[in-house]
Amino acid sequence: MTDFWFGKRVLITGGDGFVASNLTEALMRRGAVVTITVRHQRPAPTSVLLNSELRPDVEVTEMRDYSEVQRIINRHQIDTIFHLAASAIVSDSARSPMSTYQNNIEPTLNLLEAARINGVERVLLASTDKSYGDHADVDDTEPLPYLETHALRGMDVYSSSKACADMMAQSYSFQYKLPALIVRSCNIYGPGDLNFTRLIPRTSLRMMAGKAPVINLGNADVLREYIYIDDLCDAYMFLAENMERHYAQEMPTRGRATYGWSSYNVGAFTSGLGLEPREFSNIRSVTQVIDTIGKVVGSDLEPVTIPKPDNFIEIPDQFLDSKKLHDFGYTPKIDFEEGVERSVEWYRNHSALFNKLGAKYVLS
Repeated sequence: MTDFWFGKRVLITGGDGFVASNLTEALMRRGAVVTITVRHQRPAPTSVLLNSELRPDVEVTEMRDYSEVQRIINRHQIDTIFHLAASAIVSDSARSPMSTYQNNIEPTLNLLEAARINGVERVLLASTDKSYGDHADVDDTEPLPYLETHALRGMDVYSSSKACADMMAQSYSFQYKLPALIVRSCNIYGPGDLNFTRLIPRTSLRMMAGKAPVINLGNADVLREYIYIDDLCDAYMFLAENMERHYAQEMPTRGRATYGWSSYNVGAFTSGLGLEPREFSNIRSVTQVIDTIGKVVGSDLEPVTIPKPDNFIEIPDQFLDSKKLHDFGYTPKIDFEEGVERSVEWYRNHSALFNKLGAKYVLS
């Protein structure tokens, strides 16, 4: 039986990023014809560090240029879009609000409009649990875990920019019946993550270098949910494969049911498990994450608390209820401990290069 992805003509934006590189590899191994967009050529592409022998077609372009987006979709006869390009680091967004809004909103609008005009068959917008913002009050009318129907309350630059993109995609879905899904994932980790400000890369490399791990002031006990990169890519592909099945359902036309209809949370936790979030292994505090990495690395160095910028807004506890995705047919498979072991091994294999690239965060 021919694989669903065999011969599909796929566009992945932000193609040299962490998730995009892993997704490109997975799709090409299944026979897809993949084109990626990048803003510049890196000296050490993520795909090379992942030991990928497969090479997609590369378009060096600016996604904020609508004519460029149209040209790429037409030239490559695209039938599927995975929109992953974004300013994705929360701390960087706090320093550069204007470029963050430009990078996270304009390319999304360009892709949605080009997909509408060209009749693209499936569009998947990579979003984040950060779009939901702060729902941590004990008396909140929409308490944790986040559901797809929760209000988008992102107050910091990164979160609000992603919420704007989500709302645009939802509008195109309802008003123009564009086959698009918004996928909100929890914290992603695994091989390919070169953002050394993030907890797992930074802690792994610091501990391997004999440096104490660091915790931002006030963050030691906040809870986050984690998903391993392979599970996330599988979820993306599953939802894209089942786009038609989703849109075969009756679309609600009014009231609260419309909100979040075109969205899916992607995580391993679901209220259907009968567990409290603190009992679930993929939901961890910062301290628990550091302890897990320490056991894998073989380090018992105690964390050091560091200050964070005054303009850095940290959302409190964050975790998703992914029952909608699980009921639709996909459940993540990699537990946190196994994922951390795989990740640490990958960072260990490239530690000489990463210590240089991330010296500001790893060796200081």
